[in-house]
Amino acid sequence: MTALADVPLNVLDLAWRGYGQTNADAVAASVAIARRAEELGYHRYWFAEHHGMPGIASSSPAVLIGAVAAVTERMRVGSGGVMLPNHAPLVVAEQFGTLKALYGDRIDLGLGRAPGTDGATALALRRTKEGLDASTFPQELLDLIGFFHGGMSPENPMSKLLAVPGLGDAPEIWLLGSSGFSAQVAGALGLPFAFAHHFSSDHTEQALGLYREAFRPSEFLEAPHAMIAVTLITDESPDVVRREMLPGAISFIRMRQGHKPEPVSVDEALAYEFSPLELEFIAHRNARQAIGTPAEVKRQLLALLDSTGVDELMLQPAGATAAGRVHSLELAKSLASPSASSASSASSAG
Repeated sequence: MTALADVPLNVLDLAWRGYGQTNADAVAASVAIARRAEELGYHRYWFAEHHGMPGIASSSPAVLIGAVAAVTERMRVGSGGVMLPNHAPLVVAEQFGTLKALYGDRIDLGLGRAPGTDGATALALRRTKEGLDASTFPQELLDLIGFFHGGMSPENPMSKLLAVPGLGDAPEIWLLGSSGFSAQVAGALGLPFAFAHHFSSDHTEQALGLYREAFRPSEFLEAPHAMIAVTLITDESPDVVRREMLPGAISFIRMRQGHKPEPVSVDEALAYEFSPLELEFIAHRNARQAIGTPAEVKRQLLALLDSTGVDELMLQPAGATAAGRVHSLELAKSLASPSASSASSASSAG
């Protein structure tokens, strides 16, 4: 069985805005958590693109990547991901080419084909209905790769354009997905693949199997390279785990009901009366994540490594407080490094 110490551990950040916090508080906490993640030895730190969600301040991954890369030295920093249907490939090439020019070989560009928001916001971002359903995603992905690496077909009108920075400033490109479609595209293009297990855990092993079956060696990879994202909430006290988990669970329930909820306070969450259906929903959503005491989290992560065979793990700390998210990352890293001294929960992320 693969040990946690055998795979790189990474972080996926949504720049959570907690109850009573401002957006400035949220992004400052993300930068502080990223600095602590580098101190702990995490390998990658990615930001996910979401729009129009009051509790999530990560609508501009490229800006947050620049902020974190500027205050770190070794850790890779990137997007998990940039939602390509929202952006012109040339703009993405220029943004990430600039990040690569600034920070060198530490920049990752994870790409997704979902909008990461509702239809009206997606239309406002794209400004045209053409390609809004992600039907043009494969060609836009090829265009983006071409802007970085060259080699576009002369018949492609984009071949006459030059991305500056961009051409010759390619970040490490990943394809993200929560379905078999993205898995097969990643395999066919020979790209590394990251699966959104944190919200699509019923399909993880199937999608990874499709990725490996479809994989063709490329200039990027000689063999498949896969990662899954896993929700992380851990503490030595089960009561603290519950306090950190419940606000996000209520927000997710309300989002599934079609709302755009404001952040939920811990007190409101503890007083909330869940229906049997809601409790069933939460239990199913948490079943294959890394939520619980450190011993429970270690068992959960080892089971996922065993069933998926992934090359890297990405942990998405989802606690209600920045201090709780930091402590979760400290405990998770200590599980992968048993000889390391016990990490302190004190953090400037507050």
